[in-house]
Amino acid sequence: MKDSINPLLQPNLSGLPRGPHGLARELVTGSQRQRLLYAIVVAVADKGYIAATVGDVTARAGVSRKTFYELFADKEQCFIAAADTGRELMVKRLEASFARSSAQSLAPVATLRASIHAFLGIVADEPEFARAFFLETATAGGRAQEHQDACRSWFAQSMRAWHAKIPGRRHVPPEIYMAAADATHEAVCRLLRQGRIGEVPALEDAVLHICLALMGVAEDADDGER
Repeated sequence: MKDSINPLLQPNLSGLPRGPHGLARELVTGSQRQRLLYAIVVAVADKGYIAATVGDVTARAGVSRKTFYELFADKEQCFIAAADTGRELMVKRLEASFARSSAQSLAPVATLRASIHAFLGIVADEPEFARAFFLETATAGGRAQEHQDACRSWFAQSMRAWHAKIPGRRHVPPEIYMAAADATHEAVCRLLRQGRIGEVPALEDAVLHICLALMGVAEDADDGER
C-alpha cells in the first residue's frame, strides 16, 4: 500500500478567508508563497517554461500580480524557488524510504532495488513536478539547472554510499556514480518527453541493471548472502 502523502509543493496551509481577518502576516505570506510555488510548477508543466507567464501563475494561485512581485523578482526566481523546494521535499521522501529499507535489513542488491523503486514511484506520482523539473529546467536557465544538478549529485552520492558497503567491491572511478545518475535521469526524461510517465516505474529493472553494471556488482550478488 502506498503512503498517503500530499503531492510535492501542494499547499498545506489552509486557504485564506475573504475580507478583513486577524491572521498573522507571516501566515498570509506563507500561504501565498506556497500557492505560487505550486502554481508555477503546474503552469510550467502545462505550457512549458517559455510560454508560461506570471499571469498564468497568479491566476492559478489566486494571488495578485502585486503580491507576486512582493515575493519574487520575476518568473525565473519563482521557478527556481519551486525547483529548490521540490528537490528538498523529494530528497526527504527518498531518505525516509531508504531508512525504511535499511531497517528491513535487506541484502545489498535488494536495498538498491528498493531505493530505485521509491525514486521512480515518486516521479510517477508527481506528473506536474516531474515534467517541470526534469524537462523544463534546462530551458529555465543556469540557476535552475544548478538545482537539478544538485539532485543528480545527491543520487550519485547515494550510489557511492551504497557501493561502499559492498564487501570486496571493485574500485571504480568517482565519475561512475554520476554516470549512473545521468543514465537514470535520461531514462526518466525519455519517457516524460514521450508522455509516458505512467511507465516510469517499469524502468526499475533497467535502472538497477545500469547501476550494477557501472559499479561492477553482479545482479546475483545477494545470492551469496543466503
